[in-house]
Amino acid sequence: MPEPSLTKRYAREIEAFFTQEHVYALDRERGHVWIAKHKGFDTLTVEPPEGGQYEIAVRFPLDEEERDLAYDKYAGYVARDGYMVGRNTAGH
Repeated sequence: MPEPSLTKRYAREIEAFFTQEHVYALDRERGHVWIAKHKGFDTLTVEPPEGGQYEIAVRFPLDEEERDLAYDKYAGYVARDGYMVGRNTAGH
């Protein structure tokens, strides 16, 4: 049976990434998960226990007016099946 995609495997962390300020894990089951801060955007970085390092989502803050229309605190993109899929991006 194939391994689930990183997007499915880390769905809980991706959800928290778009709704909370802080996401972090360091254990044998989840591996190492953290938010890398950049100027104007953040990335959700994972190092699964079996190795490798991946940026599986990117977020940027919404202004107050945009936040009223969105269901998350942040907008951004999630890696899924080789593509980046928008979240709260109004189709962009």
